[in-house]
Amino acid sequence: MPQYRALDKVDRKLLNLLQKDNQTPTRVLADKLHISQPTCLRRIKDLREAGIISAEVAMVDPFALGYGMLAFLEVSLTNQSDEHMHAFEAGMNKEAEVMQCYFVSGEYDYFLVVHVIDMDAYYQFVRRVISGSGNVRHFHSRFPMKRAKFATRIVFDEKAAELPVRIAK
Repeated sequence: MPQYRALDKVDRKLLNLLQKDNQTPTRVLADKLHISQPTCLRRIKDLREAGIISAEVAMVDPFALGYGMLAFLEVSLTNQSDEHMHAFEAGMNKEAEVMQCYFVSGEYDYFLVVHVIDMDAYYQFVRRVISGSGNVRHFHSRFPMKRAKFATRIVFDEKAAELPVRIAK
C-alpha cells in the first residue's frame, strides 16, 4: 500500500524555488522561506529521502550541442508478452539517443522521444535499434517543426494548507 506524506506550504514553496534554481544557497532559500538554515537543510534532506526530490541535475540543451533533430516514435511490438516488453524497455534504456520511453495505451505500445544529430543519425538509429530489434511490428515517426514549450517543473500551489503526495520510500 502506498505511503503518503503531506507537503505543507513551506515544502511546496521550497520545491518551487529549487526547481527554478537548485544552486541557490540554503541561506538564501531559508531567508525566502522565513525559516532557519538548518531547518531548510533538514527539509531538503527529508524531501530527498522521501523520493520527492528524485534528482538534482544540470539541464543541457541538446540543440546547443548540435543534436538538432528530435523525433517522436510510436512503436507497436509483434509479441507483447511481459518478457518481450521488459526486453524492449531494457533495450531502450541502453540507447543514448532515447531520451524518454513510455508504455502507452491506444494503437501503439510505446512512445519514444529520440534526440539525434541529423536525419542520417536517425536512419542509423532506426536501422540498428527499431528495425533490428526483431520484435517491432510497426513504428511511426513524427518530427516536430518547432518547440513551442518545454518545461520540467511541477508547479506547486503555495496557498493551500497542505498537499498529500505519495512517497517512493
